[in-house]
Amino acid sequence: MNTRILSGSLLLLLLLPVAAAAQADPQWPPLSYLRSDYRDSAIVAHVRVTEAEVVNRIVGLEDWRVVCEIIEPFKGKARKGERLVYYHGAEAGFRKELFLGEKIVFLHRNFHDEKKQWVYAAIENSTLVYNQDRVRKLRIIKQSAQRKPRTRKH
Repeated sequence: MNTRILSGSLLLLLLLPVAAAAQADPQWPPLSYLRSDYRDSAIVAHVRVTEAEVVNRIVGLEDWRVVCEIIEPFKGKARKGERLVYYHGAEAGFRKELFLGEKIVFLHRNFHDEKKQWVYAAIENSTLVYNQDRVRKLRIIKQSAQRKPRTRKH
């Protein structure tokens, strides 16, 4: 089990620079990538993160509690101006500043056994820094998801 955790952590360390470089490309990710994360999410939104704190640690990993304000909802029961709390797992050692500011988040809704309540959690490797191209693509996805399938007349 320890070997799996160690090799998973090492793989994550190797992929972080690639993910960071990809996020620097304003055209990344492609529409298909966003559509996949959109489908898997309970909530998708452009948010302004105002607070972030580590609430749990296990070897090599941290669980962050993140507080944000919804700027523009794309999917789910989130309203503009609403305050939302979610959790974000990350490799140990991330600086708080990396979580703050304008982001695009893709969130699952999970039942937390210990707290006996439903919570939101960021889908792994899905949180994106805000930019106009990403929001434009998410608006396209939102519009296509809202269209109802046509029924054929015989």
